[in-house]
Amino acid sequence: MPDSAVRFTDWLHGRTIPYWLRHGVDRNDGGFHEKLGPDRQPVSETGKRVMVQARQLYVATDHTLLTGSVDAHDAAAGALRFMRDHCRHPDGGWRFRVARDGGPQDDTRDLYAHAFVLFALAWHHRLDPNGGAAQDAAATLTFLDEHLTHPGGGYHEALDAAGRPANGMRRQHPHMHLFEAFLEWITISDDPVWRARADAIAALFEERFCVDGTLREFFTPDLRPLGGDEGRLVEPGHHYEWSWLLRRYEVLTGDSRLAATGVQLYRFAERYGIDPATGGIIDSVDCAGAVVQDSRRLWPQTEAIKAHAAQQAEARLTAQIDALLTGHLDGMPDGAWREHLDGEGALLVADLPASSLYHLAMASAELRRSGAEPA
Repeated sequence: MPDSAVRFTDWLHGRTIPYWLRHGVDRNDGGFHEKLGPDRQPVSETGKRVMVQARQLYVATDHTLLTGSVDAHDAAAGALRFMRDHCRHPDGGWRFRVARDGGPQDDTRDLYAHAFVLFALAWHHRLDPNGGAAQDAAATLTFLDEHLTHPGGGYHEALDAAGRPANGMRRQHPHMHLFEAFLEWITISDDPVWRARADAIAALFEERFCVDGTLREFFTPDLRPLGGDEGRLVEPGHHYEWSWLLRRYEVLTGDSRLAATGVQLYRFAERYGIDPATGGIIDSVDCAGAVVQDSRRLWPQTEAIKAHAAQQAEARLTAQIDALLTGHLDGMPDGAWREHLDGEGALLVADLPASSLYHLAMASAELRRSGAEPA
């Protein structure tokens, strides 16, 4: 295994997650704080999104399963309890955001957030098979089927606070994370519903989201790429992410019909998505590969690591971990990283969003699964 993978493991599970378990858990009102400020102190004044609670539920659960940490186990249980007590919507599904103390704040029911609820419930089911996560997941899926199914394929972006489906532009992004959640349930459940839902998203990807060999981001209500620059926008990080998901789909189901497309997305990102000076992954290009934004967020670096591990591209994997360490992690105090850098490497975002820990933990988990990181 590369030395950089060992360094990354120590940084994440030895220093960073333990810091967040001490400072990112809201011991007064429950659940997790939204973020840490530049001083690494908690911030939740704007409320708590269920997406963040779900992502942190996953991080704490994974850390518990890996290390046996009692603190992580308790934090995971607390996050799930906060979600159940405060984030459920009385008409089904999950509120987008609640106040710090759990009071209702934004009753929008957002597809992206529901994808992460399903994902986190799958992971917590591993930790506590009798803890009710399977029942919560079944109820969430029923809500999606009954209230968010879109006549043009896939799902609506959201229901607004009055329970009306959102109209207008649609995205591949929440569907991608639904696919991820469905695959996670396939690994732990023999219920055929999860395979059927994963197959449906795979078909949507093939028929709508992937256009002329590139993954588009923004679509009309009938899932055609938007006109103009928005319809041509490509995010290399999502190319890596889908290539990893399609490889995982192939491994879990034996269906290899999209394997070549996954490799095609991977190669596009490798050709057009890398900053030549740093080896980091840039934020966006157009569908012909021309740079749109040369800034570098944290999360695309982790998605590239997952894709390289899945493709067994050892040299690229080592280089990508090195780029992550050099660009975003090295020299930072415990619990901190550089979230977003401009094209020159200057810091654009000083806060530390809790949501980013999911990306880091997922990269670590994929390294373990591929054998590139110590178990």
